[in-house]
Amino acid sequence: MDKEQQRTMEELVEDPNFREYHRQQMDRRRGFNAFDVLRYADYEIRHSNVVAWLLQPSENHGVGSAFLDWFMGRLDRPPRDYDLERVRVERELHYVDITVFLEGEWGSCVVAVENKVGGASQAAVDQIRGYVATLEEEGHSDVRGVLMSTSREGSVQERGISHVSWSDIRAEIERLEKAGKFASEEVAAFVRQYVEAVGRFVAPRGSDEHFFRRLLGEHGALLERLRDVLVKEGDGGVRELVPESGQDYRDSVVRLVKDFRQEPVRLRSAVRDYLDGRGIGTTIDSRGTNFWLMWDLEAAEELDIQGCRWVLTFKYRSLTVHINVPPWCSKGATGGTWERIKSFMRKVPVDRRFRERYPMRGAGYGYYTIYHHQLLGDDVLSALSASEVRDRTLAEVKRFLDSDTSDYRRINDYFRCLSFRPDAATSA
Repeated sequence: MDKEQQRTMEELVEDPNFREYHRQQMDRRRGFNAFDVLRYADYEIRHSNVVAWLLQPSENHGVGSAFLDWFMGRLDRPPRDYDLERVRVERELHYVDITVFLEGEWGSCVVAVENKVGGASQAAVDQIRGYVATLEEEGHSDVRGVLMSTSREGSVQERGISHVSWSDIRAEIERLEKAGKFASEEVAAFVRQYVEAVGRFVAPRGSDEHFFRRLLGEHGALLERLRDVLVKEGDGGVRELVPESGQDYRDSVVRLVKDFRQEPVRLRSAVRDYLDGRGIGTTIDSRGTNFWLMWDLEAAEELDIQGCRWVLTFKYRSLTVHINVPPWCSKGATGGTWERIKSFMRKVPVDRRFRERYPMRGAGYGYYTIYHHQLLGDDVLSALSASEVRDRTLAEVKRFLDSDTSDYRRINDYFRCLSFRPDAATSA
């Protein structure tokens, strides 16, 4: 390696963005985790289940009211001196993620909790405000709204609505585990795995969600050279080029080169060409490290939900597909139509077997997600070469579009049935 190459390698391993990447790599080098096996780590509904379990003092976790007391202490108006034997925790009551009923000599109160494994947003605030109003209409005089999100600060400036950060939730659960508060080693082992899973979507203090994109952009020329070395000489060839001063970071450099070769923009272009060849017109968008490819849902126009789209999201470690309903569908003349469709979908799910793929909840910026599923994950993408990644991505998209058992056909058929008008049908 010449002096110039050595200098650029040193700049890479000393870059704060790379050090953050390395830290996240160390977090990912973990052992067995049941949440990974079940693929539950990224689903809001599973995290709501665990929090609801911890909030109920009579549950079998063994911490009694410790977590409940801590959680209620985070509210702007903390309820105090409640009767522990009368605490009741409900899931999905009126579509609220978690509802906690508290009673004491002072009376009773209800705490409605909305869970977002993402940042706080105005859409989430509006959502929890609606839940509070519904509970008040039922006759509850004291209703408190709580938004859980990955935002660190209490950025929710709404009277009656408190904010609880997932970072703080994780720290409290970890504190209880280290203090030996849980009922048994089996429960503690579960909790340790859960804390690990939460850590993957909770950003470290001071980090920037765009650090990875900046890292790739600022060191693109070096990574291109290392990509060639990876193809010709394998992992060992890249490791040998990392200077002695950066030996602790060699594995992370290798992984960074593998991430770099996935090139989400290139994959999106390949999939777009494929879809165009099938007559599916697409549009693109990019934000942060997300690269989106979108096309209209069949029957969206007939159902008065124009702009409801399929969205493929290309990341460096995953390919996901989801369907978003835009905010304008809930307003004006079409608002009533969308509300009726949403109500019907809750009563008659698209697929009762995989409810986690149909979250039916707000997604920020006024959008509403009715479907979300990962087509390819890091376990597949990290093991393939650049050409193999492209081929595997195209094959997965083709399978998703064409399989008789795919969600794509099932969902399109579902909405076509919703839009069907017998008087407009041609006779056989």
